[in-house]
Amino acid sequence: MSDLDLPRVTPAAPGAHARPARRASLVRVAVRSAQMALAGALAGAVFLRALVTGRGPAAERVPRAAGLALVRLCTRLGATFVKVGQIASTRADLLPAPLREALESLQDRVPPFPFAAVREIVERELRQPLEALFESFETEPVAAASVAQVHRAVLRASGQVVAVKVRRPDIAQKVALDRAILLFLARLLERVAPTLRLVSLEEALRHFCEAVEAQLDLGHEAGNNRRFRAHFAGDPDVRFPALHEEACSDSVLTMEFVEGVREDRLEAAGVDVRRVVEAGMRAVSRMIFLHGFVHADLHPGNLRFVPPGGIVFLDLGLVGTLSDEDRLTTARLLYALATGDGPTVARLFHENAPHQATPDYAAYEREIVEFVAAVRRRGLANLQVTLEIGRIFDILRRHRIQARSHLTMVNLAMMTAEGLGKRLAPDLALTDAALPYLAEALGLPAPAAG
Repeated sequence: MSDLDLPRVTPAAPGAHARPARRASLVRVAVRSAQMALAGALAGAVFLRALVTGRGPAAERVPRAAGLALVRLCTRLGATFVKVGQIASTRADLLPAPLREALESLQDRVPPFPFAAVREIVERELRQPLEALFESFETEPVAAASVAQVHRAVLRASGQVVAVKVRRPDIAQKVALDRAILLFLARLLERVAPTLRLVSLEEALRHFCEAVEAQLDLGHEAGNNRRFRAHFAGDPDVRFPALHEEACSDSVLTMEFVEGVREDRLEAAGVDVRRVVEAGMRAVSRMIFLHGFVHADLHPGNLRFVPPGGIVFLDLGLVGTLSDEDRLTTARLLYALATGDGPTVARLFHENAPHQATPDYAAYEREIVEFVAAVRRRGLANLQVTLEIGRIFDILRRHRIQARSHLTMVNLAMMTAEGLGKRLAPDLALTDAALPYLAEALGLPAPAAG
């Protein structure tokens, strides 16, 4: 098998059934690849048309229509692609509002699967009739996402209102197919456009697919839940739903039902907006720089807010982990960026690159130093961390330096925290919130913001 061959999604049975199974698998791959190509072409057409039309009615109609088409395509393509749409929907500063608003529907309004399947899965996994465990169990889900859906229920033993999360019955096969296609396309793109190797495209997609696959095991999510609650046990404003261990399995997760509100109802519910934004930024900073254990699915559909200033993190299946080395290197990089230390930024990227072929280190360092100085002159209050990291990646590509793949996951988490701040409290800067945790991770005094 060459390095561009598609891996098999499931091994073919020996004998006469092997070839038909292989052909059927290739047909599925071809159909899904065609859908992916259509989605990419449509997305490109949207942005091209938006640039051409500029302002006026067409500038709003085109992104809205394309957004609806992209939502349908992502929904058809499945969990992996829904995740990409969810992440994109958080960037009000990068996407046209009509397109972003259409993509927001992917956050928790994916079409549900039938209640008959829900009952079958719950009773099989928990080995009891539904009525024996629950006093009531709502047939319509309160949220339906790409991997699972959530139903409100009441425990018979305690009378407590709970959220019962049930995994979709066919999700494992779909995610395996997504992985095969994505990795094949990544290898193909890296061969056609070698500069893509410098952003670790295949490695980044491999890590993303592995994280999505881990999300399929709700027992794994239960373990994440316990770890997050232990990490934030002393923070009164950061919460994770408590589990009901006796009603959890690999396909069913039962936890407290959080009666929180979404961000569009904060003030009406008496929630202190500034306090919850500070709590969100603090939580993400601690996850990345102190714990090395990061919620990697932080779209608004997975956040709830409770008075007076609490933020509740839901859907804990998609998590990124950093080794101590990666965590400290990331902290050193961002600390150097925030304090204007351009030579250290250049050195850390170069020393920690999986691959580098820099023809002129002095020219590379000079460009990084000039970039960092320009960022520093604008002031930390005006710094958009995720955009600046993207610009640094452009410099790395030009000088043939490969970025570590874990930075993609870190950037996604910071992107969400920064997006929350921009939507709710634009005067708060993620950099200011992160600096104390960067300094703590490195054993340094926190520098003054400015």
